[in-house]
Amino acid sequence: MIDHGPWGFYQKCIVGLLAAAYLVDGIANQSLGLAIPALVKVWGVPREAFATIAAIGLVGLTIGAAVGGVLGDRIGRKPMLVGSVLLFGVMTMAAGTAESLSALFWLRFLDGLGMGAMIPNGAAMISETTPLRKRPMAIAISMVFIAVGSMMSGLIASVVLPQWGWQAHFYVLGSFGVVAGVTFLFILPESPLFLARVRGNSEQLAATMRRLGHVLRADQPLAHQRPTGGDRFSGIGVLFAEGVKKSTLALWFAFFFCLLASYSVFSWVPAMLSDLGYPLSLASLGMTANGAGSIIGGILSGWFIERFGSRRSILWCAAFSIISALALGGMIYAGVTSLVLIFSGLAVMGFFLANVHNGMYTLSAYMYPPHVRSTGVGAAAAVARVGAIASSFVGVAALSMGGGTSYFLVIAMAIVLCFIGTAIVSRHVPPVK
Repeated sequence: MIDHGPWGFYQKCIVGLLAAAYLVDGIANQSLGLAIPALVKVWGVPREAFATIAAIGLVGLTIGAAVGGVLGDRIGRKPMLVGSVLLFGVMTMAAGTAESLSALFWLRFLDGLGMGAMIPNGAAMISETTPLRKRPMAIAISMVFIAVGSMMSGLIASVVLPQWGWQAHFYVLGSFGVVAGVTFLFILPESPLFLARVRGNSEQLAATMRRLGHVLRADQPLAHQRPTGGDRFSGIGVLFAEGVKKSTLALWFAFFFCLLASYSVFSWVPAMLSDLGYPLSLASLGMTANGAGSIIGGILSGWFIERFGSRRSILWCAAFSIISALALGGMIYAGVTSLVLIFSGLAVMGFFLANVHNGMYTLSAYMYPPHVRSTGVGAAAAVARVGAIASSFVGVAALSMGGGTSYFLVIAMAIVLCFIGTAIVSRHVPPVK
């Protein structure tokens, strides 16, 4: 019913709420990085001392995505969304009370758990409340708000940090998550597919379906009721069932290298530009150019998938990402120093790479049935986060080997491997007819 049903005001409100969840996720994710310069000055510790704290946040994200996905399939999307948003909101605020690196280490780990658990449950909720023809666009638009949140956090920090200090910085950024979590508790519905699976044709399900524009008869059979017997909670085992195993492994492979490439850009572009001799202010603008392209590409990724399906959309965008990375590496090798050309190349690469990144989430939400959808998205996101962690070492190693040329060559190679994995996946989102 939902797959081919109306695209009404209530569904759009749910997508808006989940976009807000991704927004506050992006805000919380950037809170530490923005505060590090102030903490270095106040605590008198070297910048390198925060490397393990940044890394443990990514470890928390990885564990949170995997465990949060499984729990979302077992106890519901809403409890996990409310709990995860409140967790990272409270932990971000608590970072303002930290008096040592060790305290900040554990707070950042818990922060990461919340941020990681939110992502697969948000994608599953969108997938289970929007019609099939609008699903790719709904997921894409929501995911873009992670980048919007990152940009917002920078603007907020530019005001709060100089005026009130690093403690107020964490309090303010964390408060967005707390407010969002409390709001979700009262107005976010539970996924109707989850309700159908665990409670059958209940009044709560009927009420939710009415808001979605459907009338559920008392005797109506439900296509997504919970499996019985030994398969009741097959969890991650379903991801390796006959006919799915190859696509699962290929998706994980592709997603790993997608985030390896994305985070290599996100983490090391300023350092790469600085090595080329550009001042810090211009090096930071390089990330702004890449981020602007990423936001536009992320929004359009949904339209591309609706129009062409996920296979053609992701593969073509991956191909253009490879070309962009090789072109940037070639320019640096040739001694090109034009900021217009380099920044334009970064924006173009950001545009296409964001299409690939968002397409991975849309694809993972499509591949699996409702009773393991959150588990499937969470497992894929967890593997991808390992790629993000690996980028911390790969990016700096590439820069050390041959500067910007080898750096972009490594990024291109990672996207090539992502391309191969995506091509092997057999369960792709079809184009909307």
